[in-house]
This record gives sequence, C-alpha cells and structure tokens, in this order.
Amino acid sequence: MTDGWDKMTPAQRQDAFLAQWASGEGVPFVDEKAKAGYQARAKLMCDAFQLVKSPQRVPIVPLTTFAPTMLAGYGGKQAMYDPHAVGKAFLDFALKYDADAAGAAPMIMYGPTLEALGYQLYKWPGHGVPEHLSYQFVEKEYMKADEYDHLITDPTDFWLRSWIPKTHAALAALADMAPIYGTMELPMSSSWLISLGTPPAQEALKALMEASRLCFEWINALGPYLGQIMGHGYPFYAGGATKAPFDVLSDSFRGTTPLMMDLYRRPQKVLEAVERLVRPMITTGVSGAVANNNPMVFIPLHKGADGFMSDEQFQKYYWPTLKAVMYGLAEHGCVPCCFVEGGYNQRLEYLAETSDIRCLYLFDRTDMAKARQILGGKVCIGGGFSVSLLLTGTPEQVREETKKLLDVAAGDGGYMLSIGCALDEAKDATMKAFVDAGMEFGKY
Repeated sequence: MTDGWDKMTPAQRQDAFLAQWASGEGVPFVDEKAKAGYQARAKLMCDAFQLVKSPQRVPIVPLTTFAPTMLAGYGGKQAMYDPHAVGKAFLDFALKYDADAAGAAPMIMYGPTLEALGYQLYKWPGHGVPEHLSYQFVEKEYMKADEYDHLITDPTDFWLRSWIPKTHAALAALADMAPIYGTMELPMSSSWLISLGTPPAQEALKALMEASRLCFEWINALGPYLGQIMGHGYPFYAGGATKAPFDVLSDSFRGTTPLMMDLYRRPQKVLEAVERLVRPMITTGVSGAVANNNPMVFIPLHKGADGFMSDEQFQKYYWPTLKAVMYGLAEHGCVPCCFVEGGYNQRLEYLAETSDIRCLYLFDRTDMAKARQILGGKVCIGGGFSVSLLLTGTPEQVREETKKLLDVAAGDGGYMLSIGCALDEAKDATMKAFVDAGMEFGKY
C-alpha cells in the first residue's frame, strides 16, 4: 500500500495504483525494449484515464474473447479444452497486431472444469453449442420470487445453499447443507458436518475438488503464456471483473422477464436486493484487481441500456447501485471500466456524475459525437467502432471508418480506440487495418 493511502482521495488512490501497474514492477520482461514498450503502452492508457490533454496518441484497446483463437485456426471447443492452444493464440495475437493492451485469455474458461461441475448457466462448444462457436449464456429463473428475503438477509448463504445448487448440477446436494454459522462453537458444529457427511454431499464435495484441481492445472498451463504477453511489453486491459447489481439480479438470478415484472409487483424488494449486492460486487472487482496487480475492473452493462427500462426506472433501480459499486472500487484504487452494451444516448448525463473518479465508459451503439460532447473532459470514453464492419468490410472501409470515429470521439484526450463488442471472430486484414489506422490517425 502506498504511503499516506488513508489520506488520499479515491482519485489519488487510483492514480497511485495506475502508476504502480504502469511501472511494470515484477513483470519478467524479455529485454529492456519490451519493458519500455510496456511502460509506453500503459502510459497511453493512464493518460486517457487521467484526461491528459493532447497526449502522444490514442491507445488502441480491442476487446477480445475467442477472436485470437479463431484467427489461429482453433474452434471454440479447442479453445476451451486446450490451454496451450489458447495461450499461444493470445500471445501470437498480441505480437502480430501490436495493439496497446491484450485480452484476458482466462475469460474463455476451461471446459473440463465446467463438465465436472455440471455447469448450467452457459452452453459451450460441444455442450449445447456447435464445436466451432463460442459459449452462450442461458438465462432462467434461478431465483424464485419468494427467495428475495433469503438473498437480502444473507447473500452468502443464498449463493451457497440456493443458487449454486441450481446452477451447478454436480453440487445440487449443497442445498441440503446446514448453515455454516453453527461452526462458531464446538457444541453446535456437528449439524453442519453431519449434513456434509451424507453420500450426496460427499459426491458434491468430490466434484468440487475435481473441478478445482482441473482449474488449477489449467491456469498453471495457461499462466506462462500470460506472463510472456506482459514480458513482451503488452499490458492487460483488465485485472478484475464485476457487474452492476441490477444485472446480477436480472441476468443470473431472476431472469429478465420476471425481474421486469418485479419492478411493478415488488419494487421495494428489488431495491433492497440491488442495494444488498453492492458490497459483494465491490469485493469481487477488488479481489481480482489486487490479485493481478492491475487496477482496471471490467464491468459489462446489460439491462440499463436505452429501451430496456424507462429513464425513471434507470435512475431508481439501475444507476444508484452501479454508481455505488464504481465509487467503492475507486476507494480501493481500482478503475471501473464499464462496457456500455447497447445504446446509452438517453443515459449520458448520468455517466457524467462520475467525473471525480478515474473511470472508462466503452460504448457499443451510443452516438460517439454526443458522448464526446457530454462526457468529454469529464470521464474517459472509448469504443464505438462497428464490429459488423470489422467482420464484413474491406480494409479500406475499416481504415476510413476508424479515421471518422477518431475525428468525432478522440477530442483532445480521454479516449480509447476500441470495438463496440467483445470479439468472438475477426478477419486478419481488417484487424490489421483497424490497428494501423489507429496508429496513424490517433496521434495528437
């Protein structure tokens, strides 16, 4: 922890964490040139976060999921079952396209681990999705309306004994586990241990152990490639990830339709639930950032987009708790990086409220000229490039559109060039054209 941390403002703590990350301290660089390259790329990103006027260049930060593996000729299944293939693909992608930040290969996850858990929340290649594609989310009503009080009263107990058993088939027996609180003293410990001693619970624990073993082996195989990416001079664009409380409730617990009905049937319960989820979401983001010594925390925004809810509902149910998570992250020196999916043309004025902390709003379908007009000089913005054009256009079209985007969005600083979607697919020629155009036209 930096000296004087307790007396720092959130923005000062963020700057301290950014400076530590940008220094490359502890990174096993292959040579001094790689170290200088890392520090230069990280500085571009820091300058954007800190709204430095007329920095050297706009940082180029393409969001990627399966794109590096598919460009390397691997289908989705191989990406999720071969850590050496995915690690090498992400390393080759970083070296070949030479952007300013690298994608997080661990986001692809490991198929055998999911199999061991009987994972229900996603379908993945070979398990409900064709082997050449990427994974897909499966939204269901995993939390019933009568479970609001359980979530609000004790989120951890709800997660352990209600939600996990429903979304991990191999762990279903944990629903019958006694609450852990009896462990506080010897005379009360037996009920918890007895509940874990039943044959179904023992099988669940074995499945959890096997999944953990597989995941540990996977990250130990993948980890050296991640080290090489940084060692060659490419920082990662995120250290941790978390979600907006409303999106947790909507995506993973209630489901979109039931939750939208809850806004009318049980609005107070929705408010209590999203407020209760603020602290767990802060903890989730901070833990990843600290573990990876990278202050950026990725936050994908889903149900707050224009058209999903009214402005009145947004300012009541969505924005206050998202903002609370962002400020909670900033208190720990972390930088919230919101991936603003869909359009936010009607929400931009709200985003300007976070001008006193370092943060990023990376846009998908928002009008970038309007975003620059309202948010320029207040918060860092990014994105806005069409993924459709990257996949279907020519290199010449991509080059032209990149220049147009930079002309309207870059302003005098505080902008990161990125694509309005996390890339599952890409074309070599247009990907190269995108980065090259960013290098050429992104200079100040």
